Formats: sequence, C-alpha cells, structure tokens
Amino acid sequence: MYTDEIYQGGKLYYEIPIGILCLESYFPKMRGHLRNPRTYEFPTVTRVLTGLDIPKLLFSPDPAMIQPIIDAAVQLEKDGVKAITGSCGFMALFQKEIAEAVSVPVFMSSLLQLPLIRIMHGEKANIGILTASKKALGPKHLEACGVAWDSVLVEGMEGNPEFWETVIEGKRHDFNVPKLEREVVGTALRFIAEKKLDALLLECTDLPPFARQIQERSNVPVYDINSLMKLVHSTVAWKK
Repeated sequence: MYTDEIYQGGKLYYEIPIGILCLESYFPKMRGHLRNPRTYEFPTVTRVLTGLDIPKLLFSPDPAMIQPIIDAAVQLEKDGVKAITGSCGFMALFQKEIAEAVSVPVFMSSLLQLPLIRIMHGEKANIGILTASKKALGPKHLEACGVAWDSVLVEGMEGNPEFWETVIEGKRHDFNVPKLEREVVGTALRFIAEKKLDALLLECTDLPPFARQIQERSNVPVYDINSLMKLVHSTVAWKK
C-alpha cells in the first residue's frame, strides 16, 4: 500500500479528497446530503462559515461575503484537502474568486455542470433547474458558470411549507421526511412533465436525498451536487 519511504506530513488532514465550505444551518442533513459523512464512499471534511446562512446568501448577497469564504478555502487547502466545494448552489456567485485564490480544484455549485449537460443532451434539449428559490436565482448565478439564463428552464421550491419553513426560513430544525419527500419529488415531477424536460439539475444541495426517486419515477437524467462530487473525487483521489 505505502511504497514511498517518506510519507509527507505537515497537514491537518490526510487522504481527505474534498473539503466542503458550509453555510450555517441546523436542519437535518440526511444521507444523500453532501454534509452527511455517510453519503459518499470517500471521506470529506466540512468547514462551517459562521454567520453566513441561507437567507443571507439567497436574498442579500454581498461582496463582503467573499473574503471570509476565500479565507476558509485557503485554510482548507493548507490543511490538506485536494478539492473544495460549497454547501449551496448559490455559492456559484463566488466560483471565480475562490478558484483563483487556491491551487486545488474548486466547484462551488452543482450549476457548474450545466455546460456539460447541454453538450451531452444537445442544443434542442429542454434542461431544467430545480432551485431552492426561483425568485433568488438569477442570470448572475448562471453567468458565473458560463451559461445563459434563457438557455434553461427554472422552477423553485416556493409554496412547499415543509421545505420552506425548515431550509429557507429556519423556523424549526426538524423534518417531517414523508412531507418533505412529497414536496420535493412532486415539484420535480410536475416540472419535468409540464416543461417536457430532457434533463433535470438540482441546484439546491438539500434536494439530492430524493434524486433517485425523481429519476426512477420520471425516467429523466437527474444531476446534482453528488454527481459532481463523485466526478471530482475520481480526479483527485489518492489511488491505491
């Protein structure tokens, strides 16, 4: 297994392929969520950005947010991670700045997959984004990922009380899982059917626990932060 005479030290973490920059939140992170350590077959490490929560990022994004995120990313690289991601798709706003601040791969949002999805499915395909908030997602988020706003279709989770009261408003920290599943899967299936989608991308990292159910019931490819995590892991993981 270990063939080198010298195993280099000086890091806080070893053989940790991906570090996750996390918004401060307290609702459950079920298996399938990137912050649940049992989601992947490889280790990850999380770094919570204290004071930066979901409502602030979605509805009051500010350039002042960038530096604390950069500082945390730089520290994660020093600590030994091989790639860095974010816990919210809206962190696409900061993709360029963070990628330029470190030397490891940075993928701050599932939205970064959009150019590849378009190439794979063709110019005529209907590509849909299911986002936490249709009101909050805008052209700047997609421009940061090299995609034009009018090239995709967008639907949000507005009107779903179980999701909205926990994830967005933080009124409570407990999920009624059957209700949440009905909201997420139901919204996705209606979106797919109404817009005749050829592919669906889940912007929000709180939706992937239900990605399999969406894919199986719609027979439409579903992309999310987990598909991107696994891709990046395959490029940076230490091979035995």
